Amino acid sequence: MPVSKALNMLGLACRARKTSIGETCMHAVTSRKAHVVFLANDASERTKDKVLHTCNSCGVPCVSEFSSLEISSAIGQFGRMVISVNDPGFAKQILNCLK
Repeated sequence: MPVSKALNMLGLACRARKTSIGETCMHAVTSRKAHVVFLANDASERTKDKVLHTCNSCGVPCVSEFSSLEISSAIGQFGRMVISVNDPGFAKQILNCLK
């Protein structure tokens, strides 16, 4: 299943320390370090608006197919809503898995 493979790749990127979580994720996007952003589909409307606006203005793809539970279990941390992948290789692999 390609969806679980994308989450597995996200977990690998996190263990390789190629990710940013939460507010540091937005700094990575605005400084052009982020290559893809995961946004939980059950995040608040304010968070969704902020993240989508920032990603669109900086040209970073934003994936919002997964819930916070799925994202959190993939990276091994509880209650995460936003995470960016800052490595181009991992980002390319993840985007290919989602196609």
